[in-house]
Formats: sequence, C-alpha cells, structure tokens
Amino acid sequence: MSISNLLRISPALISLLFATAPLADAKKFTINGDTVLYDTSLAEAEEDQEINWDDADALEELLRKNVDVKVLHLESYGGLTEAAQYIADVVIDYELDTYVDGECSSSCVTIFLGGEKRTLARGSWLGFHKTYWSSESMKEYYEAEKEEEEWESPFEFSEWVYADTQEQILKDFEYMLERGVTPAFAIKTLRADSDDMWYPRRKELVAAGVVNDTSN
Repeated sequence: MSISNLLRISPALISLLFATAPLADAKKFTINGDTVLYDTSLAEAEEDQEINWDDADALEELLRKNVDVKVLHLESYGGLTEAAQYIADVVIDYELDTYVDGECSSSCVTIFLGGEKRTLARGSWLGFHKTYWSSESMKEYYEAEKEEEEWESPFEFSEWVYADTQEQILKDFEYMLERGVTPAFAIKTLRADSDDMWYPRRKELVAAGVVNDTSN
C-alpha cells in the first residue's frame, strides 16, 4: 500500500472504510443533459465532503447507466489521492471532457487532467500543493502494519517511506506528462507546502498544457 492511500484519512480507519463503506452521497452528483456535476461540498456529512472511494464507485456506475454523458464538471478541494487517480482512469476510459467553474484543488486536479478537453471557466482556479502524511498517522500505520510488512524497527519503516515517496512522485510526474503537461510545470507543482496552495494564472495553465481548451 502506498503513502497516497493514507492522505487525508487515518490509517486506523482504512480497513473500516473498505469493510463498511456506505453508498456515496447522491447530492454530490447531478446530471444535466450530457454533463455530470461532481461537487464534493454538497455532501451532507462533513467527513464526506471530499473525494473518496465511494464516489469513485458511484461515478462509474452512473456513467454505465447514462451513456450520453460527455462532460464531468468538477468542484472540489480534493480528498483521497488514490481514489482521485482511479476516477481519473475512469474519465480517461470514458473519454470524457472535464470542466471547472469554481475551484478544483489538490487531488481534484488529477481528475481534471484525465479529461480529453479540459476547460476552466473565467474566474475559476486550479490549486496545487505537495501531499502530506502526519507524524501521528505514520505512527498509527507503523504500529498496525509492522508485523505484516516485517519492519523490525522504525528505521526500516522510514526506509520504506523514503522509497515509496519517490515512487509516488515519479508516478505523479509520469501521469502529468502523459496528459500533455510540460515537465517544467510538473516540477513547479511541488512549490506549495501541504498546508498551502498554489493557484497558477490562466495563461500559465494554458501554456503548460493543463488547460487545453481556451474557448471559455
């Protein structure tokens, strides 16, 4: 299991999440013609107001039942990294366009990049920052997994963390390049700390290939 599984959620809750996951909050999804609005802020429960695995399953089921959908309209401040990566793969597989009118930040941008045609409405923002893993969450994960992973000390765990972090960064960069983002911009996405956010201007996003539709 990679570090990105652990972002924004305690490792102690991961097994519970997959064992007893409720249905995704239907308020997050709205169909209007050929467009699906996915707005995580509309979830009733605060803990559901982010990208999660329930949403990934719900969106795929929705697309299977609504074959005329061509556009995914995104509004989210982010959430679970690997859930967003899975949703991005669904977007790519269904050859959807992506559209933002408001803000799409953190792991939401991963989904946005999956779009064939990627449109950013005027006055809207894409936000980038580094991922994070809190010390308390790391401790919980180490205690829960050390026997299965055969870590004999926190130092061996640290060795794993170091290798996994590099692997995840490489995976993120490869994905951005695959989606047509320039290497220089991909590197710049690491400029903001995990508790901060970098909002590039429209011209930079277009020049970097992040936004590839300028008709809006």
